[in-house]
Formats: sequence, structure tokens, C-alpha cells
Amino acid sequence: MQTDKKPSINWSALVHFNPKQKEAEQALKKYKYLLYGGAMGGGKSYWLRWMLIKLLLNYHITLGIKGVRVGLFCEDYPSLNDRHVSKIKYELPSWLGKLVGGNEYTLAPEYGSGVIALRNLDDASKYASSEFAAIGVDELTKNQKNVFDMLRTRMRWPGISDTKFLGGTNPGSVGHAWVKQMFLDKIFDQNEKEADLFHYVRAVAGDNRENLDSNYFLQLEGLPEEKRKAFLNGDWNLFEGQYFSEWNEDVHVVDPFPIPDSWMKFGGYDHGRANPACFKWYALDFDANVWVYREFYVNRADGSDRWEADRIAQQVAKITKEAGEHLHYVVADSSIFSKIGASETIAEILMKNGMGKGGTNIPTLIPSAKDRIAGWTTMHQYLYHDKRTPPKMHYFRTCVDSIRTIPSLVYDEHRLEDLDSSGEDHAADTDSYFLATLRSKKTKPPKRYEEIRMEEFQRKMGIKRDDVMRLERFANV
Repeated sequence: MQTDKKPSINWSALVHFNPKQKEAEQALKKYKYLLYGGAMGGGKSYWLRWMLIKLLLNYHITLGIKGVRVGLFCEDYPSLNDRHVSKIKYELPSWLGKLVGGNEYTLAPEYGSGVIALRNLDDASKYASSEFAAIGVDELTKNQKNVFDMLRTRMRWPGISDTKFLGGTNPGSVGHAWVKQMFLDKIFDQNEKEADLFHYVRAVAGDNRENLDSNYFLQLEGLPEEKRKAFLNGDWNLFEGQYFSEWNEDVHVVDPFPIPDSWMKFGGYDHGRANPACFKWYALDFDANVWVYREFYVNRADGSDRWEADRIAQQVAKITKEAGEHLHYVVADSSIFSKIGASETIAEILMKNGMGKGGTNIPTLIPSAKDRIAGWTTMHQYLYHDKRTPPKMHYFRTCVDSIRTIPSLVYDEHRLEDLDSSGEDHAADTDSYFLATLRSKKTKPPKRYEEIRMEEFQRKMGIKRDDVMRLERFANV
């Protein structure tokens, strides 16, 4: 591989792909958007570099096009240098091409003079006028979806209709939710026209065993169980930096069941217009367990209709009334109770339209506590579980946006006790508002038949509660 000769290229001799990397190589022929990875040590960065080179070679050999540009992106330059620039210097043979200025790799003229532009995504908007026949992004989950959306618009090159997007990543970070949703769960925005062109090839460290030291596996296998699942097995439901590491879909998510009429019911609301708005219905059982049994989630980032505050309140009131339910109160983000240059607050609009209006099924709207960290602490407590202790909070399987977003949230790198609010935290915010109001609240169990008969007897005989308590104390002497 390290030779200065210029032989005809023998791809299998030049590139040492493992079977899983070869699987991804073949899949790229069929799919336009390919995600490769899932766990540490799977050989993602190596695969990305060499697949972009192969695409450049194919553009020259099969289409006769020279000087084609493809992009290889990382979230910032230090990461780009560590994962790719430093590797290119010794990994790629000198006869194949050369590194120019530390930010471009150019193939030799006899191989088409194609270029890999080595770029960072600290400000993706600076590529708004760029064009690439293919784009590769290393650690795709380090980016918000709007970065992906923008890069998709840059995939074009004269004479090349089959443009490609290659992603390599581990689970976690701020883009975890949207990457998992599109590539693994195959859930797309209603306007997506290329849904059938997305594909995921799962790769774990074991697939790349020949290129890893045996001590690396000992390090991964020696981690605590939850981290071992994420780093070694690529578990997308558990990953490094996960804020609600207690989350376990098998434990917290349940099939819907009829909520008993005797359980108290409440509501929680996180307002949004440019961002999603989330309303949830909660039931509190006799043991102080919380059941999230319904959600209403609108104003998504998919370009769907915008719901204004009045329309949201009217819809929530309609759903609650039609279900024949009474919510003791709804707790909402305290910021909507403040006037900011408007004639009325958002809270006043909500109340006027049925969310917190006396004499209705939702008579009371209250502001949330302003201590964000305390709210998260309470939520951690309700989600906590172990082999002997079940969680105190469960979600109906129909609450798809809660199930989708809550486990994807990550820690704030600058304030470790908080979560990164650049993630989709609206469902979690709603939960924290409500949980902070509970303290030791629970639904009182219905009285047994014997208790009802005893109370009737006491009333009939004129026995007061104080008399009963004195008799009980006397009986215990």
C-alpha cells in the first residue's frame, strides 16, 4: 500500500474492508443516503475516506468526468484533523494523490484529479453555494437536522445524477433523535420524497476485530453494563451523554389501558410556535405513580401547519371534553404568563379558549416552577428503577413523541446538571413542569364497603370523628 509506483488500481488489494464495510459498500450502489456505524471501533472513518475515493474514481472511469469534488465533513476542525487529515498523510499512497494545504486531498491526474474537500461544520451556512457530487459526514449525530437538510441541497454536479450521502456515527449527541428516526426507524416528514433511499448498516467493534488491539475489547467489556451496551453493541436506546440514562423502553412504555375514573387527572403544557408545542394528559394512581396516557404535539420542524395558541387550547379542551375527563389543573411554562410587548399574555389566550377556564373540564391553569434543574431532578426520580424498584412514571405506547425525544436528550456540555436545550426537549419540559407540582400527592383509593357502612352508622348515631379517634386511643391503652 505504501509504494510510489503507479500501477493500475486493484481495489481489493488497496483497501482492506472487513465484511461489514463491504456490505455497506454494496448497499451504497442501491441507496442514496447511507448510514454506517452504531458502536465504537466499527471502522466508520476509514470506510468514509475510502468510499469517497472510490466514488471519485468511478466518476472518472465510468463517466469520464474529471475534477469532481466531494465533501468530507466533521463537526469541527480538531475532530476533522484527528479523524481524517492526520490519517490521510500516512494511509493513502503517494501515487494515488496528495494532500494540499491540509484541507483538500486531490487525486493524481491519471485518476481523474477528483478532490475530497475536508471541511468542518462549525457554521454549515458557509457552504450554501458549494456543490459536491457526494457528501460524507463523520459522527452525523453531532449535528442538528437543519445541517443535514442544508447539505442535501449541496449534492449536485454536472453530468452526475446519482449523488450520494454517506454518514458514519455512534449513537448519542444532539442529533441522535433525528438520525435514529430517519435511518433506523424510517419515520419521515410528510414531505419527504426519497424515503425509500435511506438505509442503515449496523457496525460494531467486533466487525472490525482484525484492525483493533485485543486490549480495546477488554476496555469496552469492562465498562458498566449500560455503557457497555452503548459503546460495544451500538444500542441506540442507550448512549454516551444520555441525560435520562434511566430510560428503558421495555420498562417505561406500556400498552394503553382504560384509565379508572377514580384516578385524578392533570395536564401539562410547553408552548411553542416556531418550535414544537406539547400538551400531555397525566393520571395519578393510588400509589402516586404517574401515567402519561395522551399527548398532543404540534408545530413540528417538518413544515406542517402552524398552530396558534388559541387553536391549541380549543383542541385540547375539545379532546378533554369528548373523553369525559376533568383535569384538576394544567401547569404550563411560566414564561407564557408574562407580557412581552403584547396586549395579552399567551396564558390569557389559552384561558380564554378553554385551557384554564372556570366552569369547564379544564378549570385551572398555573405557571410552572422556575427552577429548571429541580424539575429535572424530580423527573430522574420518577424514571428511576432497579431490579427491586419499578419506576413511578410510565408512558402509553401511543405517546410517540415522548418516547421518541426523551431518551435522545443529552447533557449540556457547559452545565452538566442541565440537559442540552438545543435538542428536542419539549416533551421532557412538559413532564418536568407537572412533576414539580406533585410533591407527595396521590389519588386517594376508593373507600371499602365496610368503611362506607361504618361512616353511615357514625352519622346515624351522631358519633363525631374526634370521638372515634379517642375511642381508638383508649382501645390501644
